[in-house]
Amino acid sequence: MSKMIGIIVDGDGDFASLKRRFPEGIKILKTDGPRGHAATIKAIAHKSKKQIGILKAFKCAHAIVLLDFEERLEEYESFISTLTDVFTGVPFGINISVAVCNKMIENWYLADIEHLSRNRSFLRDRLKQKNYEGTHGKNEMKKCMKKGTSYSETKHGPELFETLRFDVARQNSPSFDFFLTILETHRKC
Repeated sequence: MSKMIGIIVDGDGDFASLKRRFPEGIKILKTDGPRGHAATIKAIAHKSKKQIGILKAFKCAHAIVLLDFEERLEEYESFISTLTDVFTGVPFGINISVAVCNKMIENWYLADIEHLSRNRSFLRDRLKQKNYEGTHGKNEMKKCMKKGTSYSETKHGPELFETLRFDVARQNSPSFDFFLTILETHRKC
């Protein structure tokens, strides 16, 4: 029997996207703490205590802190390593994993853009798949929109994430693959 897992996300777009794709079995909360490339790792961990406490109250067996790497100056792998060390070093009373979009959740949508462009009318037709990992995903997504359509994280993001083929996207995005591996591992507990 699987146990409830919790995910703490960065902002409105991430929250709406995950809620659409995972309507049951996962408790998704939005952080009210500092995020973005200027937030320190210690501040992120400290401000996550409230949401982690809520997830613990919901009897979640595990929590994932999911954030965007954005425009941080340090190396991506180093950031994840330090973030993981900080979260495992704090006694939250619940097991915590961290996952980081490289650079933002839009990079995950772009990891299956060829399929999405065939299935979402607001995207340009016949987009070709390429490697978007580590690029400025939001800017790249804006380039994929049909003329006259402005990208909206909260409107388009959930539709894109709902249509995303996870098996394809995880092949094109190591950060997405890492997130799904954590999610799959702890949903089976």
